[in-house]
Amino acid sequence: MTSLFKKFLGKKTPDDVLPVHPDSEPQGLSHGENENIEKQEQATITVLPLPNTDLLKPSIVVGAAQSVGIQRDHNEDAIFSITTNLISGEKTVNLGLYIVADGMGGHENGEIASSIAVGCLSSYVINSLFLPLLKYPDSKMEISIQEIMQTGALKSHQAIIKEATGGGSTLTAALILGDQLTIAHVGDSRAYSIAPGGNLQQLTQDHSMVKRLVDIGQISAEQALTHPQRNVLYRALGQGEAFESDISTYHLQPGSQVILCTDGLWGVIPEQAFEEVIRTSPTPQLASQSLINLANRAGGPDNISAIIVKIPE
Repeated sequence: MTSLFKKFLGKKTPDDVLPVHPDSEPQGLSHGENENIEKQEQATITVLPLPNTDLLKPSIVVGAAQSVGIQRDHNEDAIFSITTNLISGEKTVNLGLYIVADGMGGHENGEIASSIAVGCLSSYVINSLFLPLLKYPDSKMEISIQEIMQTGALKSHQAIIKEATGGGSTLTAALILGDQLTIAHVGDSRAYSIAPGGNLQQLTQDHSMVKRLVDIGQISAEQALTHPQRNVLYRALGQGEAFESDISTYHLQPGSQVILCTDGLWGVIPEQAFEEVIRTSPTPQLASQSLINLANRAGGPDNISAIIVKIPE
């Protein structure tokens, strides 16, 4: 497998090269003649354009917000966000990891489970992908990004079983490398995207009982929002020995936005209002906070978490 770093960071030669002038005076000319030549050179100097460069391009912009909600007295959600750049020569590649997790299993176990979920996955991805790319940019990757995300989710699952017995957590993570988005998902937290000029698109499928009922036609999507079993999951971290997360990869258009959130947000706000807030807010941070405020105004029945990531245009 070719180097991931080389795949995303191509080399290119600048079209314009600034001239280099010798510091020494021309031989065989008097001091006065030298002054005249210098004056003539100064009179004809032009400012050359800088070589084409990607280093000045904007990077990923991220907003994140969280609330315990109106009807809860403790927070079982956990979020993680890290954004950096890989720079080689004149090329810059954006790199980021974003995670939301919604804990289950009561006050203590839910908080512990969600914290383990984001901590275990983030540390595994950083150690398995981020650090090797930064330290050994020309080395070959032995496993794919999809395998890294799948293994990281599995390690989170195993850690919760060991350290938070009886607890569980959802997990929705987005890894961005250049224009590639890789999602790891289990549970009913969600990932969405909005392309420039496009509509809000859900990228994940809920692993819930009501989603299965909707899929087989027993209830409608509207009925699922108020169904008494809407919070019952058939797949989650820490629940059962057999485990596999959904892994999917997408191409990101310039100017796209990626949204991660727990059900305390998407289960309360209609998608039309959800999309309108993201489109009309000047920054991802203001959009995130506005969505949290809307969910609380609608009753805030659960913990609320949101991360919005905007890809540079």
